[in-house]
Amino acid sequence: MSGSVRRDFLLIALCAVISPPNNAMKAAEPKTLAESVIFHVPFDGSMDAVKAADGRLYTGDGTERKNIQPGNLRKDVSLIPDGRYGQAVRFADVSQQVVFFRGQNAGFSKNNWSGTVSFWLRADPEKGLKPGYCDPIQITDKAWNDSGMWVDFDKDPPRAFRLGMFSKMSVWNPDNIPWEQFPVANRPMIPVTKPAFNGRLWTHVAFTYQNVNATDGSDAHVSLYLHGIHQGSLKRPLKFEWDEEKTAIMLGLSYVGDFDDLAIFSRALSENEVEAVRTLPAGISGLFE
Repeated sequence: MSGSVRRDFLLIALCAVISPPNNAMKAAEPKTLAESVIFHVPFDGSMDAVKAADGRLYTGDGTERKNIQPGNLRKDVSLIPDGRYGQAVRFADVSQQVVFFRGQNAGFSKNNWSGTVSFWLRADPEKGLKPGYCDPIQITDKAWNDSGMWVDFDKDPPRAFRLGMFSKMSVWNPDNIPWEQFPVANRPMIPVTKPAFNGRLWTHVAFTYQNVNATDGSDAHVSLYLHGIHQGSLKRPLKFEWDEEKTAIMLGLSYVGDFDDLAIFSRALSENEVEAVRTLPAGISGLFE
């Protein structure tokens, strides 16, 4: 092979390596992603959302939220300057109080519901978290196991990171089997046994869901991503029943660590789109500049 032919061949091979596929390029288009954002909290200068049906943060006296007041009333929760993008919110301790956003912001649909939840975490699962389950985010109108979606750190070390996507109780556990006796393989969760958290660096978390409440009874498809890497999927019928007036997007349930750039999209993003979100230079806010 001549020198000029060899150089041309190497140039073609190099271009093939560094050039993203067409769908990845399309996924990175800010307009495509921006049009799908229905809820966004950058935590810059305020804990309220900048794009929302109801952008106010509320504090409840517990997960049942019987007594609610606007604003952040948790003394252990505050904004810090060194977020993933600008400022972030820090949960310095555990509390019975709960900070949350209204469920109308989640884009719920009774038929063929799809969406994506995206955010950043900085936590040390082994040294920084208190004993017990720790949920950075939980969205439900009733309970974690009854029309509830959440991510948590398991209570037992080494602490796995898990996505839970629980239909209404009568669907996923019609026989009301006690949790300890329910087969682990049948639990509607995606576990990550060695999650990439170390307390110093930010980790991007995203989970997608599509075909929830499918009118034809077909399976929903749920996926979990950590720092852009697909961790697993669930495929099964999912039936959620939410009273949106009672539904809450709760943050920092027994979680000690940092949280930044929360966004909810109106559709299930592709794997390339999740990676595009993870690599946004200015975070979700940059989609609207």
